[in-house]
Amino acid sequence: MLADWDAAVFRAIHHGLHHPWLDPVMKAFTEPGPWKIPLLALVAVLLLLRGRRGAIAVVVLGLTIAAADQLSSHVLKPVFRRPRPSVTLPDTRPLFGVRASWSFPSSHASNFFAAAPVVAAAVPQAAIAAYALATVVCLSRVYVGDHYPGDVLGGAILGLFLGFLGRKAFLRAERSLPGRARAPAAVDEGSSIPESRGERAPSGGP
Repeated sequence: MLADWDAAVFRAIHHGLHHPWLDPVMKAFTEPGPWKIPLLALVAVLLLLRGRRGAIAVVVLGLTIAAADQLSSHVLKPVFRRPRPSVTLPDTRPLFGVRASWSFPSSHASNFFAAAPVVAAAVPQAAIAAYALATVVCLSRVYVGDHYPGDVLGGAILGLFLGFLGRKAFLRAERSLPGRARAPAAVDEGSSIPESRGERAPSGGP
């Protein structure tokens, strides 16, 4: 039942959304090729420009993505051993050819959704863009024929779980920064302000 639903939604995206002008766009989202390293470097530089907070974000982001990638690719895929749709469905037209590697869960989905909560915590203004990019990458994995929708859904759930753990680690590390400014202690209402030495409070007389 679930397999039939997965295949039906796969065909709706892979075949139903297919258009010649959309092919290179989706291929770029799913595999940027030579632009991959420069784009990652750009993200790292933009974070590092935010000082120590950004440096912590880069470290936590790198560790979170690495955990997501290793867990999805080297632990879960060999356990589930699900073939890719280009192997099991005869009407698939994979834009990157038939891949023999396992399909569930999608490492792209887990990596991008693991990164989104950390990026959103470090740069709140980029939260919508981070989650939108992760969603488009997931859609592209189905469009190009490399994954079933269930693969990217499973990868997204895994990525979000690890991403929010990474977010928690980032916020905790940020709070423990040495020299981090603390809010001044509030003055209780009605408390008296000590008088300076040698000064007296003005009397009510002339």
